[in-house]
Amino acid sequence: MRSIKLVIAGLAMAFGVTNTASATPISFNLTAPDSRLGVYNSTYAKQYNYEKEDLGLAVTGWSYGIKTTTTQTCAKYNKKNECTKYNKPVTTTSLNEAIEQDYVGKWDGLGVEKTDTPNHAVDNEGGDYDMHLLSFDELVKLTTLDLGWYQTDTDISVLAFNGTSFDSSSLLGKKWQDLIGNGWQLVGNYYNVDYGTNSGAVNQGGVFSQYWLVGAYNPNFGNTFSGPNVNKSSGNDYYKLKGVTVERPPVEVPEPSALLLIGLGLLGLNFARRRTA
Repeated sequence: MRSIKLVIAGLAMAFGVTNTASATPISFNLTAPDSRLGVYNSTYAKQYNYEKEDLGLAVTGWSYGIKTTTTQTCAKYNKKNECTKYNKPVTTTSLNEAIEQDYVGKWDGLGVEKTDTPNHAVDNEGGDYDMHLLSFDELVKLTTLDLGWYQTDTDISVLAFNGTSFDSSSLLGKKWQDLIGNGWQLVGNYYNVDYGTNSGAVNQGGVFSQYWLVGAYNPNFGNTFSGPNVNKSSGNDYYKLKGVTVERPPVEVPEPSALLLIGLGLLGLNFARRRTA
């Protein structure tokens, strides 16, 4: 009998008799981290960590920085055209188009930046595009986004890393548009994800990656939208990411029906030999 089992296994391998086992969805509740790194207080930290079904996930926040400029003008000149009295210094802030790591805040989902409503969310106000970096410890297919708090709109951009090796520090100082074609691909822009009765489904193309960038819609990634939601909207987008669902790559297993036929045939052959003997 043992020899028959070995023959069956050998035939299965020789003829490639396999079937693809369907992947089981794995859902992460991002409001319940297992640990945090770079903790600022009970709400904010630099990194949120999770583990579900032996799959690890680290979430970090990324956005553009703010540039501060201070100027001082002259209020009075003397006859030599020298300034003898200055106006009070004026400090202005402007967007610094260079990606930097920011705090991740937890309240009805995860936001980016330590600030007031609504900018504690993931948003794209004033061209400051916020994104979460989802770093898994193996390849996964991102399938669904679950949003918590939101305001105005929830248009979302999703990128997947398709390069050879990745370190989060490689994002620092870059512009968002620099990422496309340099190890990152656009998975899709999606209208009002998980908004009201809308679907939270993304990545209908079935892309697998270990690293994902998910954030408020960024026109630097193009203006083509996909997915099941077709109700286009205008205005800034503000949302909190409450959960994600992923799938591992499918696993190939022996085709049971084919192996059964092979096994029955060999059993019959073995029985016939015994009767002849």
